[in-house]
Amino acid sequence: MQLADSTLLSYQANAHGFLAFLAQIGEGLIIPPKVVQSEELALTIAWWQPGRSAQQLVGRRDTTLLPADVGYYRDRYGVILDNLPDRIRLGDGQDVRDVPHPLAASARALYEFERGSPLRISFPGREILVDEVKFRPRDASQPAAIGSVYLDRETGAVVKLSMTFTRAAIIDKRIETLVVTLENGLIRDKYWLPRRQEVEVSRGSTWLDIPIRGIVRGHWDVANYTVNERLPAATLEMPRWSSVPRDSLRAHHFEGRIADVLPFNIQIASSEDVVHAREQAELAVRASLLSRPSHASITGRGISDLARFSRTEGFALGAGAAGHFANGWMLSGRARYGFSDHEVKGLLALGRTPAFGRVPLAQLFIERDYRDLAAPERAGVTNSMAAQAFGSDYTTQVDTRAVGVMLRRDPRDPWTLRVAYESDTPVRLAATPISGVFEPVLPTWRIAGVRAELRGSGGWVPDGDRATRGLWNVWSSVGALTGSDESAMHVAPLVARISATLRIERKTSGDRTLMTQSEMALAGGRALPPQWLAFAGGPWSAPGYNFSHFETRAYVSQRVEVRQPIPAPGIKLGRFGKSPAHITLAPFVQAIAIGSGLRHVPSPVAGVYPSVGLGTLFFFDLLRVDVARGLRNGQWRFAIDIDRAFWGML
Repeated sequence: MQLADSTLLSYQANAHGFLAFLAQIGEGLIIPPKVVQSEELALTIAWWQPGRSAQQLVGRRDTTLLPADVGYYRDRYGVILDNLPDRIRLGDGQDVRDVPHPLAASARALYEFERGSPLRISFPGREILVDEVKFRPRDASQPAAIGSVYLDRETGAVVKLSMTFTRAAIIDKRIETLVVTLENGLIRDKYWLPRRQEVEVSRGSTWLDIPIRGIVRGHWDVANYTVNERLPAATLEMPRWSSVPRDSLRAHHFEGRIADVLPFNIQIASSEDVVHAREQAELAVRASLLSRPSHASITGRGISDLARFSRTEGFALGAGAAGHFANGWMLSGRARYGFSDHEVKGLLALGRTPAFGRVPLAQLFIERDYRDLAAPERAGVTNSMAAQAFGSDYTTQVDTRAVGVMLRRDPRDPWTLRVAYESDTPVRLAATPISGVFEPVLPTWRIAGVRAELRGSGGWVPDGDRATRGLWNVWSSVGALTGSDESAMHVAPLVARISATLRIERKTSGDRTLMTQSEMALAGGRALPPQWLAFAGGPWSAPGYNFSHFETRAYVSQRVEVRQPIPAPGIKLGRFGKSPAHITLAPFVQAIAIGSGLRHVPSPVAGVYPSVGLGTLFFFDLLRVDVARGLRNGQWRFAIDIDRAFWGML
């Protein structure tokens, strides 16, 4: 599809690129993905008439940031020439194969075209008018492309091409997003030749009920052109793609460290072109793309839904299943049985799911569960092991029965609204640990009424203007309740609670990272039931103090932590890579300010409670060991856990 001047006989150029594999846990584009593995690449390119080419990989270096066995299709290591062929193939033919090009001779019979807004590109002494032409398939059920092409009005040459594909065109049905963006630059004021290229392929799957997404991003910049010069005979005999020996690849000189030079558009959740292309696909082929085949699957919110240990249930086993139907409806259910309390907990739900998402936009449910009242202080798996072995259970629970509705406006909307009629009853201490003694359970009240809950979470990653990574979470609820405690103290008709967490990481000088975490919670209402209080205490909200040491109407907690890698032996993991040759020291200071408690709930005196500590992160920074001391009537406390990013699946 090279639509350049016919006087173009040959060219040579150098390309500098990156390939990255990112992992994302959670629905939509809310939680920023983590870079698992990245490669920096150097490539030489030659092209000559009649449409022949040779590309050779001359430099390669990679880094593995999380244990993974990552492999890429070979065509990811090359630059796309001639604006893609008449029959498009990507991913070595495993992503899409033989899709008709929207600029091919037969395109008018297959595609609809629409003129977009023209662009003016100014050069010294010259202005070029570029027309946008949008294209989409006439029959969305057939393999085809969807997107936009920008054409030089004077010559008809391709200036930019951005496209995604219909579901029928995508061979690997796990693919959720496949976007190709090709930008050409004007060389010698005459020829539009490759300048910048981006490819994003996002594959989705679920582990239990947890959406897991693997994202491959490729980025190439092409420069140093020589045009219409005689090519060496050795170049003319080269295959279309080749690589120098491995030792030569490693010997190639790259500037800086790969983790530092990785482009922001490789790291960010989704580029503007990806979002635009996906929106075009949804609008163009909504009717045919939104249907999914009926199937059944095993479900669960994480490992702790399958097996757990707590002081209220003892050892508990659970399972879940869901049926997905072609019209978008989903029927799901799960159940769990505790072998110490001899009680069954579970959920039955009916919801409607969109095509580009797995979480229902609307869901009716009936549920019984031991609801956790405090923000998590450690992963569910870690808590189960600590509870069974040492009698250390970091859960604060109430037995809740509920029937209601859950709503979300859009698959990518970070907010979820839950409205239900609920009844709360106290849980009891039912299990015995191997060693140690469990703390008493919270003496909750028997109450019933309507509770509305709004949850939201999100985050951002660095871009060109902002060098910080952040995550936020908000959880608010309002209840109209009736009931009383054992002494007949009645609940006020209206109670409320809101809690929020903001976690920010910022690169500073050298390898250091400054991390701050802010938490707050506020509860209000006359005759407030214990289960509506704000709870704090533990490794994250108040290190150096016992779990749920603070039961109060309000608290604010602030942590400042500096992370500094220091050299340490790396661990070889075979085909899964090698752990970085460092551990990370993370000294921190923290303070929690608490408000007044309740007369019927003993709590420490209102005021500020500071603490200091040292964290050490091992093995890709996935494991963390903390030692902390509370400086106001606190203690030395030791904690070991898994990185917080993975708590949702544990």
